Amino acid sequence: MQRIVILLAVLVTCPAAFATTLMGPPAAMLNGERFGLSAEYSQTDADIAFEHAGDAIAGDFDFYGGYDVFSAAATRWWEFFLRLGAARADASDFGGDTNLSWGLGTRLTAFEWGDFTWGAMVQFTNIISRFETMEQFLDEGDSVVLLETEEELGVVEYDFATGPAWRHGRFSLYGGLLLRYVTGYVDFDAGVARDKFDIDTRWDVGGYVGGTFSVFMADPSRASCLGRCDLMAEGRFTGDSSGFSVALLLPFGGEP
Repeated sequence: MQRIVILLAVLVTCPAAFATTLMGPPAAMLNGERFGLSAEYSQTDADIAFEHAGDAIAGDFDFYGGYDVFSAAATRWWEFFLRLGAARADASDFGGDTNLSWGLGTRLTAFEWGDFTWGAMVQFTNIISRFETMEQFLDEGDSVVLLETEEELGVVEYDFATGPAWRHGRFSLYGGLLLRYVTGYVDFDAGVARDKFDIDTRWDVGGYVGGTFSVFMADPSRASCLGRCDLMAEGRFTGDSSGFSVALLLPFGGEP
């Protein structure tokens, strides 16, 4: 059988390749605390491109993701985090399934001057999703037939950022340069036919800006395991995508 060039099922899955997540300040966030727990929500509009048999195919998609994040500080200037959650991608009149997504990252404060800091962060997000769709084929008599197919999406996205952050009292602002690298594939299996589409691997450059507000801060004169509660909002833009995130961060285990 020969596959008709109707790629809707593949396109529905591809937005996950640009599953932009919250960047956060390009510097250590815990501010003297040892650990942190946070909940994040991200939404991204992205132009997606992938390659098949030398042809380039692209489309516009909306991505939605929710994550729980655990952070740990190696020092006051250096911390690591683990992100675990789920992501969904929609395209035109088609909605994708919610799939497992996870990632790792680190933040480093390079120097501090009064209320200002400058630093960098690196993170990656990994996604593998499998689901069933229907595809159209031509049989030997050139008749159109429908076959149930299984598809797998595998994606790794790397994000690099550097820039300043400013904090005063309950408020902080941050932003900087954002560099992204994405690679991955979509594997298609209809039993009688198999195919593979490679996501158009590329570097993507842009920027981001965000801010935090401490809705709660512990009294320094009293012992408390919870130092503060921060509400965070952020916007991002690159040549291929734009998005925003909101998050709630709970640092604990150290001095307020």
